[in-house]
Amino acid sequence: MNSVLMLELAVGVIVSFTLLGIFIWAAKSGQFDDKKKQMDGLLFDGPEELQRAYEREQKIKKLKEKKAQEPK
Repeated sequence: MNSVLMLELAVGVIVSFTLLGIFIWAAKSGQFDDKKKQMDGLLFDGPEELQRAYEREQKIKKLKEKKAQEPK
């Protein structure tokens, strides 16, 4: 019984480190980068979209300030 638990532990550790290594390799090699999406965002964001985003940020900021001032 004890040897089975040790074997399961060893296999689990090996699999875990293997998956962690694969993830680190993928992140370093740029597998999760989507440069086209980022460039399209820069190209197709016009002044109207930027103004709406700014207004939305200001609205969120005001709501947070208002919530912070409310008595508890």
